Amino acid sequence: MSERARRSALFQVAIKGGVTGAPSVEERAVRALWIPRAELLEIFAERDNAFTAGMRVWEVAEPWLRAFAELAQDPSVLLAELPIWARFLDRHSSVEVRSGERDARLFWTNEPGFPTEVSECEFRLGAMRSLLSSCSGEEPVVVSQVECSSDGGSRCCFEVKGWIPCRDVRHERALREASLLQAELEGREAVERGGTEPSDGVADLHDLQRVRRFMDEVPDIILVFDRQLMVLDANRAALRFTSMSLAELRGQSVQGLLDDASWDVIRQLVPRLFEVGALSGIRLEARTRSGSATIEVSARVSASSNSLVCIARDVTERLRLERELGERNEQLRLQNERIVDSDRMKSEFLANVSHELTTPLTSIKGFATLLRRDVAAEIAGGARLSTVQRAEFLGLVEREASRMTELIRGLLELSNIEAGGVALARRPAALGAIVHECLQILKPRLDEAGFAVDLALDPALPLAELDPDRIKQVVLNLLENSLKFSQRGARVRVSTGHDDQAVELRVRNPSHELGPQDLERIFARFVQRDGSYSRKYGGVGLGLNLVRAIAELHGGRAWAELPFAGTVEFVVRLPLRA
Repeated sequence: MSERARRSALFQVAIKGGVTGAPSVEERAVRALWIPRAELLEIFAERDNAFTAGMRVWEVAEPWLRAFAELAQDPSVLLAELPIWARFLDRHSSVEVRSGERDARLFWTNEPGFPTEVSECEFRLGAMRSLLSSCSGEEPVVVSQVECSSDGGSRCCFEVKGWIPCRDVRHERALREASLLQAELEGREAVERGGTEPSDGVADLHDLQRVRRFMDEVPDIILVFDRQLMVLDANRAALRFTSMSLAELRGQSVQGLLDDASWDVIRQLVPRLFEVGALSGIRLEARTRSGSATIEVSARVSASSNSLVCIARDVTERLRLERELGERNEQLRLQNERIVDSDRMKSEFLANVSHELTTPLTSIKGFATLLRRDVAAEIAGGARLSTVQRAEFLGLVEREASRMTELIRGLLELSNIEAGGVALARRPAALGAIVHECLQILKPRLDEAGFAVDLALDPALPLAELDPDRIKQVVLNLLENSLKFSQRGARVRVSTGHDDQAVELRVRNPSHELGPQDLERIFARFVQRDGSYSRKYGGVGLGLNLVRAIAELHGGRAWAELPFAGTVEFVVRLPLRA
């Protein structure tokens, strides 16, 4: 009797009533569902009812499988574990479980090159119904097929009514450990069969054993798989990489050694591999007991076409170094850009400061010269300036000197904040009261410019731990900014708000010159809205930078938004507590 005939007879005996007596290697293989998929379908073709075979398949499987199914005590747990249970039925397919509101859908997909047969779906349907019913008690589990790839669909779809997946982590972990032990036993049986059945395609294993000493010296990972992509042998590098012993690794499916995406890649490549004989440069994500890792794999079909030899290299560290190198190059690029920006800003700052200092100094010098000549004329008895002219000139000198003082004070204050030399005098303060005080200070200027101020202050605004003097600087700078960059008669909106963590101040004014690209730039130190502003509006661009510096000193932040076209809104968010 041929080997195939003996296996067929054994399986038919198993389906009819189980196997008795001390099981042989073949009988244990049958009970562990070791019959290859093609042989299963051939056996189904000899029988009329693949569904019945599927219903009874767990009865003839290893006792530990039935015990684990019953221990689940809930079909919902088995549904969540179905991708694991499916491996015992068919090593050339995968299952995806999706939850609905009250039902579950199971999508069963074969590897490329393995088209689905109707009898295969009937077998799966019977096996799933039997598995799920093993722990459902008196409540029946209804499983039906709603789509089949043999009818032209992209994959096979089954529906489980009234049940949705529910993970039991402890049960799933125990099932995986038990399946690992089963894989070890199957691997030993593969080696045993290889010693007595060289025609089954394990000749490469003997060749491998003859050069094991050389293999174990090779730093690369070497794995040998059978045509069902089960591990036959491995070198020391592979054992170190997976953190498994050779006994544990033998019999493992390649699916269990890869993540889902890499397994999908392998399923796509296997038919082509057997067609062309060798493939290289395949990058995969591997699962090991030490964690995940990225490997590059080259695979070759053996001369007998019954096994695959794969050589892999762990490139995780190399990729990490490449990523770090790329990140550092990007950091250097950004740093170079910041240096260029800093040089440009420094040049702009020097130009603006030179202009802002030169203008008042020129005025002061000119008026001082006129006044000095007036005094000389008085001594010589010549023509003199009128009292009104002298008072006017002295007032201009005073204003220009004040302007220079404010400019220098602003520069020193920003420098002091950045150097960490400013200590906040925090106390519970009402942001609304500070806003009112600042509006009173600026009221003459607001009225002179014809500004209308809309106030929307939150009456329930809680007290926040602030430095009132510093926050007053923030409010005044934002209001003065609105005065400077809005046309006469504009409407400005000032509002406050809060949440459980912070209070917010918002100042909104018209602006047709700012775009989204400017919102961050205008907060930079010594930056004006455009190059002409230093002369059109004055100043060197310190106000908004000071606003942000004070907000960050409080542990908050400041930014700008464009709520709609032609309007800019400045937002300052300050934490309630230090």
